[in-house]
Amino acid sequence: MIKYAFTLLLILSCDILYAQVIEGTVADAKTGQPLPYVNIGIAGKATGTVTDDNGRYKIDLKGNTNDTVKISMIGYQPKLLLSSVFSANYQGKAIQLEPDNIKLKEVTVKPKKWKTATLGNTTKSKSSNSGFSSSRLGHELGRIIKIKGSPTFIKRFNASISSGPVDSVKMRLNFYSIKNGIPDQVLQHQNIFVTVRKNDEQISIDLEPYNIYVEDDFLVSLEWIQSARGGVMFSSSFLSGPFIWRETSQARWERVGVGGLGFNVQVEY
Repeated sequence: MIKYAFTLLLILSCDILYAQVIEGTVADAKTGQPLPYVNIGIAGKATGTVTDDNGRYKIDLKGNTNDTVKISMIGYQPKLLLSSVFSANYQGKAIQLEPDNIKLKEVTVKPKKWKTATLGNTTKSKSSNSGFSSSRLGHELGRIIKIKGSPTFIKRFNASISSGPVDSVKMRLNFYSIKNGIPDQVLQHQNIFVTVRKNDEQISIDLEPYNIYVEDDFLVSLEWIQSARGGVMFSSSFLSGPFIWRETSQARWERVGVGGLGFNVQVEY
């Protein structure tokens, strides 16, 4: 009987250890207001999520007791916690993020005659496509854009949709610097949200209000940040540059050599 009780206790302990579903909220440390669309995940692994409209999240950390949880959002200082500490201290509680008050990098723009260009892939193919086959939160995909001159001012983002979602879905448009062929640092200083509706055939976003200047090649991506049915597929074409993606928030970036997404930007340089 004692042996049976010990065995049952051991099984229950293992269930607790390996069923680390953590629920809580993320809030602004200054105002206490909940923060929507914050990225939460195990750094470098495909375990991650995004907070909802009310700053709430749910994440399963089973088997990740010695890993690092990263909580991040544009405009805030990222927070890094051991998953064991995160599990022990934040069940049902609010994670507070401090606003990031770092000075924006200055870009020197000398008087010159600006040229305009469309950079990237302008395909509108319906037969060849790539995109979000599932609605996993934090799933992100994009393409590297090669510039013609520095600095380059990004004026507009365009993408051709070959198959829309069942429901309207909100995405986030991101721009990253490139290091060793993969995305590195976020380049914009504000969230740029994109709503894709069922019958949309194209995305076209005016970026002039965001004042995004780049001095080297960069990655432009779309990130799935809202629960919705179905997926979204974009026009693509072979041999038009690598496809860059990651499975969820904070996951490792991966490169696929073919099937370049039909993402392009209008710029001045």
